[in-house]
Amino acid sequence: MASWQRKKISKGQTIADRFKKTRLEQDLSLTDVHQATKIQIKYLEALEDGDYQALPGEIYIRTWIKIYSEFLNLPKHELLADYKLEKIIRAKTDQPEKVSKQTSSKFSFKKRLMKILRPYFLKRAAIVLILLIFLSYLAWEINNIVSPPFINITDPANNIKTIDSSIDIIGQTEPEVQLMINNELVLLDKQGYFIENINLSPGLNKLQISAKKKHSRAQVVELKILRETAE
Repeated sequence: MASWQRKKISKGQTIADRFKKTRLEQDLSLTDVHQATKIQIKYLEALEDGDYQALPGEIYIRTWIKIYSEFLNLPKHELLADYKLEKIIRAKTDQPEKVSKQTSSKFSFKKRLMKILRPYFLKRAAIVLILLIFLSYLAWEINNIVSPPFINITDPANNIKTIDSSIDIIGQTEPEVQLMINNELVLLDKQGYFIENINLSPGLNKLQISAKKKHSRAQVVELKILRETAE
């Protein structure tokens, strides 16, 4: 594997271009990056393609840009600032296209709707639709009440070793559940994403992450992290 060096990147390149160009210059594969950063390969590909919609959320995008930048020895603060600018430009660029697609889609939908909607059909279809909606909602409510919420820990992996005195626990659960890490309440954002910094004691640290809705069973995930003392 090539040694890490700071490379000069020409202005005008996107974050995606910089990541991919620097990785290739350092003779690194996506598997090498995954093993070092614990970021899944499909998400690394999305970062190098600039396909931010394929990533699970804003909090992950910013965190992974930071991690990937540090791994490639790129200026993370500069790339985070570039991402913010790219996001603004992308939003302004995509708006006219979205409006055009929405207008075309609405016109096509109305045209098809006028052909199939007749009073006789509409009356019976409405009854069936209401019944299906009611039954689906009832089944969803029952399942939502009794089933435990999911917990997805993105970082770190289980059974890892580190010399750091603390570590960020990054993941997602269902919004508005009670999430605890070692019996300490963790705050969630509106989509259920969370990042919590946990202090590590020397030796083996066992972290118990639990999530519970008001009337559901608790979902529990355990992480084991070994903190080694630096020689």
